[in-house]
Parts: sequence; C-alpha cells; structure tokens
Amino acid sequence: KLAARLSAVKRKAQSLPSFAVAMIEWTVPLMAAGNWTPELVAIAGGRDVFGRAGVHSASIQLADLQKANPDFIIVAPCGFDLRRTEREMRSLTRQEGWSGLKAVQKRQVYAVDGNAFFNRPGPRLVESAEILAEILYPESFEFGHCASAWRQWLCPIKNARV
Repeated sequence: KLAARLSAVKRKAQSLPSFAVAMIEWTVPLMAAGNWTPELVAIAGGRDVFGRAGVHSASIQLADLQKANPDFIIVAPCGFDLRRTEREMRSLTRQEGWSGLKAVQKRQVYAVDGNAFFNRPGPRLVESAEILAEILYPESFEFGHCASAWRQWLCPIKNARV
C-alpha cells in the first residue's frame, strides 16, 4: 500500500511543471538535507538543488542558497517539530540577503515537522512525499497535512514584489 501511494504521487507529479527546491535540514549552521530527502523531492515532482539521493546532508552557506535561488525553500530541521522549526527559522530569515531570494519574494518558504516526517527513515516517509506534493502543487494534491505537518512561512519582507 505504501509503494502504491508513492507511485500515485510520482505519477501525478510527473505531469506537472517541476520546481527547484532547497530542502534545509539545519539553520545554524545552514545544512541542506541529504540521504533519502532528495528522492522524496523527486517523487513529489521537484528538483532538489543541493542534495543527492544516498549522500549525507551537507553544510552550505547563504551564498549557495542565493546562487541556487530556488523556487521553494522547505525547512525541516532534524529533530524539531513544526512549532520549534518555526522558531528556528528566525535565525535563517534574519540573515543579510535572505529577502532577495526568489522563494522568499514569492512567499514559497515552508516550515515542516522534520522530526515526525523527514528526518527518520520509515513508513512515514510516504507521508513526507505527500507533504512535499501538497506544498509544491496545492491545486493538485490535498492529503490533509497542512497546518499539522507544514505551514507556509509568511514573515514580513521589506520591499517585497508579490
């Protein structure tokens, strides 16, 4: 049943436009998610700008994030629930240059419950792929995870072009 759910997400997402996605596993120091997360992004229809399936998470700099300038930024710190992730995002969003990122300008930044869904291997990874699909394609996927497992980050942005 789990494999069928993953296949259904992948099949539907393949017919939709693909977006560049930065999966952030840690905010200070900044780390991009690795291991199975890039595969989850691909299943959900995105292109992970940093991670490679099967390769450990890597340290990055804000300059790397600026250079990649992804369509979406999804923050899933290892071991943190959604509420704690939202608190930790402030250290990231206060950095010089953050507000100029395309994902920030288009308000495509999301906090997710990394502890429950993204940071541990297991059956819940199927829900992780569904969460990513909901975030990337809200008009096409609705699994009911919004607000309980993820939330859009709507911090104020000076001079935002929305």
